[in-house]
Amino acid sequence: MKTENRDSFEPEASNQSDPEGAGKCKLKMDLQAFAFGTPVTPRRSLRTKPESSGKIVPVPTGNATRKTLAQKRKRSTSLSNSDEEQGEKRKKKKPLKRGYAPPETYAHLNSLTDCLKEGVDVLFCGINPGCMSATKGCHFASPTNHFWRCLHRSGLTSRLLSPSEDHTLPDAFNIGLTNLVERPSAEAAELSKKEMAESVPTLFRKIVGVRPRVVCFVGKSIWDAFEARVKKDSGGLKKSKTELDSTKFGGPAPSKPTKGRQKPVTKWGSQPYKLVYDSERAELTADAQDERIAETLFFLVPSTSGRVVSHQLSDKVELFTELKSQVDQVKMMKFDPGETLPISSSLYQD
Repeated sequence: MKTENRDSFEPEASNQSDPEGAGKCKLKMDLQAFAFGTPVTPRRSLRTKPESSGKIVPVPTGNATRKTLAQKRKRSTSLSNSDEEQGEKRKKKKPLKRGYAPPETYAHLNSLTDCLKEGVDVLFCGINPGCMSATKGCHFASPTNHFWRCLHRSGLTSRLLSPSEDHTLPDAFNIGLTNLVERPSAEAAELSKKEMAESVPTLFRKIVGVRPRVVCFVGKSIWDAFEARVKKDSGGLKKSKTELDSTKFGGPAPSKPTKGRQKPVTKWGSQPYKLVYDSERAELTADAQDERIAETLFFLVPSTSGRVVSHQLSDKVELFTELKSQVDQVKMMKFDPGETLPISSSLYQD
């Protein structure tokens, strides 16, 4: 029993016998309370390359950072603008070209009334009434059509007329209006070439009845149809090659032969034909304005439709001004048409 008691009290006895050791032990325990644990690995910056690369990329600061952000925004903006432009291009599809439309397509629209009287200075011939013209009952009624502005700016009318005043042209300005094809359509492309050719005899007889000084075709396709049909039905109206090259095709023949078929150059203005009236001929003099007109000349201008982009308004006005000058010279018997082919007025007599 005594031995057990001695063993249980040995630590206390040893502490008491070595007070310096007890103090060191206590100090050690106190220091361990303030000791740091296992150091935490610092978080790797996302702006640096992995250690395996062996290089560390410095993080831009200050002006460099702002410049980099500005460049990124610029690239982003340019890319977004490019995407928008491409999207707009995809959305803007080219309008489909119209093809032939049978008469029943526009059967609900009425044809126009011609504005005519015998002996007008100029008879303007359009291809056919458009939908707006047929709806309003007026020639060249579309607000984008240049016809009325060309008349005024060229001096053929003393003021700018509205389409609703078309019926006043014969009496007020000695100008007539008609069309090659009577039926309306949205575009001239909805007429067939056969339909246009079949309308030429009717137009020809109308011209013979009116006897204008000049017939002005407002559009190349109208003149092409008229010329082709008249030449065919009159036996060709043949001219020498030199005359054809210098008058119809707008210039002399090329000095050297060219390969392939060359597209004829359109000659605007006065055309190398004249309609000669077989009966009741009278020589028109400056002092005898009441005499019946003995012959009719032909003139060609581009279509006055706003859709025609090959000729701007100023170009059309220039040709209308040339027409006005020719009419004035014809009235004073001072116009020289040059070499012209005569067409008999009896070509399409009933």
